[in-house]
Amino acid sequence: MKATRKISGLALGSLLAIAVLVLCGSVSAQEPTPQPPAPGTQPPAKPDSTDQPSDDSTSLDHPPLVTTTTPPIHQIDGAGFVGPSFSPIHIGALSLRYAQYAQIFSSGVSTSGQGDFQNTASQFSAGIVFDKEFRKTHVVFQYVPRATIFNGQVYPNFVNQDTGVSLAFALSPRLTLTLGDHFVYYRSNNSFVDIFLDSDPVSGTTLQRDFLQGPSSWLINSLTAPVAYSLSARTRLTVTPSFVYVSTSGQATATTIPTVREYGVSVNASHDLTARSSISGIYLVQADVFPGSSFKTIYQTVEGGYSHSFNGGWSVSGTFGFITVNFESGRSWSESGSGSLVKSFRRSRATLAYFRGHSFSGYVSRQFSDRIDASYQQNIGRRFMVGGSAGYLRDVAAVSGIWGKYAQANASFGLTSTLSLFSNYVHKWQRGDNQQVFNGSTDFVRFGIQWVPRQATR
Repeated sequence: MKATRKISGLALGSLLAIAVLVLCGSVSAQEPTPQPPAPGTQPPAKPDSTDQPSDDSTSLDHPPLVTTTTPPIHQIDGAGFVGPSFSPIHIGALSLRYAQYAQIFSSGVSTSGQGDFQNTASQFSAGIVFDKEFRKTHVVFQYVPRATIFNGQVYPNFVNQDTGVSLAFALSPRLTLTLGDHFVYYRSNNSFVDIFLDSDPVSGTTLQRDFLQGPSSWLINSLTAPVAYSLSARTRLTVTPSFVYVSTSGQATATTIPTVREYGVSVNASHDLTARSSISGIYLVQADVFPGSSFKTIYQTVEGGYSHSFNGGWSVSGTFGFITVNFESGRSWSESGSGSLVKSFRRSRATLAYFRGHSFSGYVSRQFSDRIDASYQQNIGRRFMVGGSAGYLRDVAAVSGIWGKYAQANASFGLTSTLSLFSNYVHKWQRGDNQQVFNGSTDFVRFGIQWVPRQATR
């Protein structure tokens, strides 16, 4: 009887999710807006980059070096910025940006012979945005609810949270303030994301989403308060205080720590050389406090940056410098920086992104890390799209540190202008501590149906 109830709950949840997606498609079909390319095809010249929603939000972000006088609001599940909504499902400033149902099969083989697993999951997710502009204030609330049936057990949304709140204030013609809070919690650090490298061809930004597989829960809350001042029409100074709290359910090991509080501040001075290029100078200090220790691990980063947008759809940006940290065993130095390359062709897109520095990419560590990803997406006709990506991450200084790599292939087919079928396969190789990061290889097969509203012609 118990097994029957689990199977019945799985089937009922699947049918309800598919019904909601079909209903969304039928509602959108009644809108008299122009017909754009179907979901899964190359987006228009100025796309709404929510067309590839993510199921992991904690990630490495590469913002563009060229900013505007109005502070843009980053998406919590994509590389771009929050833009106007064209969704037919809305109540005032509150709108449904996308809805997705996925069936997931995963398996893992531990290199130590322990911790092997086989899992089945059904997940319904959506993107909900409240976007309201007042006279001198911009309020954005982003919410990605996820309801999951994992191995026959129902996990309601409150155990899988991804929420972002941003308040942008124009204090004067030259001075702006943005208050942001991003909260993410997963009951299990299982990765259900489809594409790990996202890009926005309009702004040239890239987003490296977390891909390491872990058995423990993952909670991260980040607070930022950037203050930007325009020294002139081409020169800006931005000071960003920040606070990050991370907690996992895993135990402390030689390479990872379950909890950390990080206090930081960055100073960024940027100057536009032309309408297409800019330079910048960046100083960042981060103080990590770990439980049970009064010692503060302080990271300092100094970098110079350059960005340029070329004719023909090319966008390049990068920073380079050094990072130093006062470990209890002595001071350590390393190169640091980030870079991104985005190329939009007529019916395809290629993206490359790199990062070296200190961050929390799905696990807590004192070490510096390297991360590189490459992705390519190709449209075939008006409805079919195929693509693939690969990536690698490692701890830089640790002798037996964490590392992981993945290879991914994806395909999608547009049923209508708003509904599309999608599928992807991911294989991962990892060396972890079996607390925060699984030690072994994993395979994911993911397929489902997605609704994305049509966009008005811009």
